Amino acid sequence: MTLSDIPLPKVPMSPIVSPIIPEGPEWVYQLKWDGVRTLAKLDGIGGVKLFSKRLQLKNEIFPEIIALLEPLRIGPCLLDGEIVYFDGNRPNFQRGKLMGRSRYNKENMIYVLFDLLHADGKDLRELTLRERFARLSAKFSAPQKRLFVSELYTDGNALWEWVIEKGWEGVVSKRLDSLYAVGKHHEDWFKRRKEIRLVANVVGLKRNNGVIASLVLSYEGRYIGHVSGLDQASKSLLAQFAEQHPGNCPFEKLTPGMRKSDVLWLGAPFPCRVAALEFTDSGILRQPILLGFGQ
Repeated sequence: MTLSDIPLPKVPMSPIVSPIIPEGPEWVYQLKWDGVRTLAKLDGIGGVKLFSKRLQLKNEIFPEIIALLEPLRIGPCLLDGEIVYFDGNRPNFQRGKLMGRSRYNKENMIYVLFDLLHADGKDLRELTLRERFARLSAKFSAPQKRLFVSELYTDGNALWEWVIEKGWEGVVSKRLDSLYAVGKHHEDWFKRRKEIRLVANVVGLKRNNGVIASLVLSYEGRYIGHVSGLDQASKSLLAQFAEQHPGNCPFEKLTPGMRKSDVLWLGAPFPCRVAALEFTDSGILRQPILLGFGQ
C-alpha cells in the first residue's frame, strides 16, 4: 500500500470547548497536550507524510518527527496526535510553534498519539473510539520516550485537579462509543481548558483600516498583548474617548508587529477584565478574551 492509498479525513475530529467535564461510565479522559495537531501517514516500509490540522504537508517543518516514525514497521496506517515541545515538566506551546529551529533542543520534541484512523488497508473511522484506541495501543505496546500513546483515564475530575496543580492546559473528555466525526460535527469530544484571569489597563486602541479593532493591554507596567471582542457601540465610544484623551506609548519595548501597527495611545488608561490560557515565553497573553470593563 502506498501513502496515496491512505485517505485523509475531510477535517480532523476536534473537541468542543466546554466549561464542565462530563461524567459517566461511557466517558474517558485524556490530558490536553499543548502542541501542534498532526496526522501522520505511514506506508509500513519507511515512508512518512505529516499533515497539519488543515491537511497541509509538514514534512520539512518537522524532520525530527519524521526520523522517529521512519523506522517503525507497524504496517500502513494513519495516526492522529500532537507534536509537542516538552520542557521536562509540561508541554510548552510557544517553543512548539518554533519546532525545527536550532535554538531549541530537538530531543524535547515528542509525538503524542491519541487515535488511529486507518490500518492495514481498512478505514477505522466507523469503529468506536474503544476499538480504535485498542488497535492503536497494540501497535505501540512498547512506547518510546518521544513517541507514545496518550493514556486514557476514567476519573475526569481527578485528572482536572492534577492539571490545575501541575499547570497543564486542560482535559479532553471522549465518549467511548464515539465514531470519528468530521471537525466539530458531534457531541462526543469535549475539552476543558484552564485559564488565567486578571485586570489589565487599556493603554491604547489598535486600528485596522482606520477602525478600532482591539484594546492594547498593560499589566504591571509591561505590554501583554491586545484583545478584541468589541461591539460597534463600544468602538464608537472608545473613538470619542481617544480624541478626548490622547497620549503616548508607555512601553520602552514593543513586539515587531505592534511597532508597525496603527495605535491610538491613551493619556488616560482604564481597567478591563480579561481571561487567557496563559502567558507565553515572551510575556504575551495567549488567546485573550475580553470579559468586561472596570475592576
